[in-house]
Amino acid sequence: MLADFVLIGIVIGYISRGNFQNLKQANIPYLWLIVLGFLVKFIGPYFSEWSFQWFNIIGMIIVFIGTLFSYKSYGMKIVSVGAFLNILVILFNRGMMPVWLPMVQRLQLHDLANHLENGLYLDYTLLNTSTRLPFLGDTLPYYSLIMRRPFVISIGDYLLGIGLMAFIIFYMRKKYSN
Repeated sequence: MLADFVLIGIVIGYISRGNFQNLKQANIPYLWLIVLGFLVKFIGPYFSEWSFQWFNIIGMIIVFIGTLFSYKSYGMKIVSVGAFLNILVILFNRGMMPVWLPMVQRLQLHDLANHLENGLYLDYTLLNTSTRLPFLGDTLPYYSLIMRRPFVISIGDYLLGIGLMAFIIFYMRKKYSN
């Protein structure tokens, strides 16, 4: 999903006479924290179910801290808000992102619906009456240009993508003095 926003940001950056090379000069002071957070998040599947959820949450928190500390970089405030909203809903729902089944069915994601109904995901659960902060869960439709298929994502995911896209466009178009 984020790859789509990156691609769109690059295309808009080029169309608006930006230069991809300018991204090298963009300042993300805590990029290392963001990378570390993603590494922690992605090693989680190699551990037990209990450990996986903790790795996932800790990784997301590290990414959030990295984006928050980089708030002066254009777009990072939006990325931080998106990350925070995702962390919030996951923390309030026992380490899992709630997914709204009617949207999954509307988008005809039959395998996803089946897996959710059978509890086969470690990091996703069905949104139900006991779900806390349901409006922050994966409830919104999204069509991936790269994957060429629909997904159900959260408002936090949209904000992450929009912030990342804004960052790319801004720094591609920014004029740096030599």
